[in-house]
Amino acid sequence: MSFFKNMLIYELCYPGAVTGQTEMYCPYCETELTVEVADPMGVDQFQCAQCEGLFEIDFGQGLIHYNLDDE
Repeated sequence: MSFFKNMLIYELCYPGAVTGQTEMYCPYCETELTVEVADPMGVDQFQCAQCEGLFEIDFGQGLIHYNLDDE
C-alpha cells in the first residue's frame, strides 16, 4: 500500500512555491492524515493524532522515515 494518497498534491509544486496540505497514511496505524507542507522540497516531522507515532517526510525525495525512536 502506498502511504501517499495521489502522490503528494500541492497548490503549487516547486521550490519556494506557495504551499498547502497533502493527504497521506500514517506508517504505523494507517490512519488517513492531512499534513501541512511548509517546503515541498524539504523534510518535516509529524506525529499521528491517532496513535502518536512520530515520522518524518522527505517531500523532495518522496520518502517517509519512521521508527525514529529506534535510531
